[in-house]
Amino acid sequence: MSSRNSLVRRTAGSRGTGETVAPPSGPEPGWWSLSPERARTLLLVAARPTITAMAATVLLVLVVMLTTGTDLTSAPAAVAATWLAAHQVPFTVGRTTLGLLPLVPTAVLVWLAARECARAVPNRPTPVELGWLTGAVLAGPLLMTAVCLAVTGDAAGVIPLQSPGPVAAFGWVFVLYLGAAAAGIASQAWSSLCAFVPIEIPEWAVLGARAARRTVLRMLGCAALATVISFFVHLSRFDGAFARAHNFTDVLGMAVLSLLYLPNVVIGAAGILSGAAVLFGAGSVGLFGVTGGHMPVVPALIPVPEGPASPWWAVLLLVPLAVGVLGGIELGRTSDDRPGAPWATLTCAALSTLTFLVLAILGSGQLGAVGWVGVDLLMLVVLMVTWFGFGGFVGMAFARRFLTPAAPAEDYYDDDDEYDEYEDDYYDDDEYDDEDHADDEDPVEYDDPAVEVDGELVEDFDDELEVSIAAPGSTDEPADDIVDVEVVESDLPDEDKTPGR
Repeated sequence: MSSRNSLVRRTAGSRGTGETVAPPSGPEPGWWSLSPERARTLLLVAARPTITAMAATVLLVLVVMLTTGTDLTSAPAAVAATWLAAHQVPFTVGRTTLGLLPLVPTAVLVWLAARECARAVPNRPTPVELGWLTGAVLAGPLLMTAVCLAVTGDAAGVIPLQSPGPVAAFGWVFVLYLGAAAAGIASQAWSSLCAFVPIEIPEWAVLGARAARRTVLRMLGCAALATVISFFVHLSRFDGAFARAHNFTDVLGMAVLSLLYLPNVVIGAAGILSGAAVLFGAGSVGLFGVTGGHMPVVPALIPVPEGPASPWWAVLLLVPLAVGVLGGIELGRTSDDRPGAPWATLTCAALSTLTFLVLAILGSGQLGAVGWVGVDLLMLVVLMVTWFGFGGFVGMAFARRFLTPAAPAEDYYDDDDEYDEYEDDYYDDDEYDDEDHADDEDPVEYDDPAVEVDGELVEDFDDELEVSIAAPGSTDEPADDIVDVEVVESDLPDEDKTPGR
């Protein structure tokens, strides 16, 4: 059989059924064509998160207006303004500009869109499919934003609500949902997404990006812990924070509003731990000094320390340094590429700083008469890249000098990212399951395969037929009686098609 198999050439498109399957004829479908099932999936991606978010917005506005006794005539404008505020779009009521908006609704909306996008990612996506999917994620929110802008524009003559600029509104929505689409696609098809990059991504860049993710989470965890500790230290100001509440509804509303602003407070705490100051208009709060200024009296700001600054506050600078050292230790232990490990450390420091810069921008803004509230962005960038970079090099040198290298397999390979291309769909159980036939009492006898000789199908193939083939590199011409032989497998039951028989 070895000499025979040397001339076997399976017909393209056949799977052992004895029939030759011709390739599909006709022009290939264009990039604009979609199957009905795929179009339905994209429609759900575009509509379901938007409808869910709008339904929750309408319900929230109606509950607030009914509990406070507000006239429902302004409900459409309130719903539109709430939608825009949930997407970090600044708006102006009367003469008060509100740009410092809570991050919890924004995070929930982005998470819903990313989750819906991740469910719709195909197994081996093409650039066209990813383009359609990204467009579907953006289509629903952008359309709803256009409707909300029209509603606020019509309500401007009835209530003192100024419609925000379309550039700011569409810009914020586009950026937020573009990030949601990128996160959803990357969570399911990271290897396919990397394949579209025109340049090869070095290994140290991947390690640095993964270390940056852990660094950001550790820093946010330390900031959240510091916020909780400071809240209990300044618990005596709890009653004063609710001084303007007149009934249970006011207390509940202020408590819920403070919870919505909790991520903003944690981001500010991370900036303070790095050494940067948090600005409250003309005032500021930092580890090295507290400047008096007008600060809103709300429960969310109970953890904000009051001056003067104590000398021991400078010890808190060890927190970002320790986070950077820990990231460097992990890179030093898991990286086998000694020349690339320093670059991985720099990548970790740069990406971590960039992430906190984006979070600080999202968590800051104009707050009415108070002024601009947020972290000093320039000092944040300088200090965080210093702590994470310097600490990372110290940790990497320490790990190489004193610690045993760890097995990097768990860090290098993720089951969801690296091995998605090896799925069970690639291997049919009826084709590769030898155990189904291991205990058969009567072995199945197979007929000799049919052979196509010079265009004629020959059922009885003589095993003793001698075929001469010139050896590689030989100058001898093969015999004249060599024929073009193509083996076409005969019909077999599907359950009996096992390899090697």
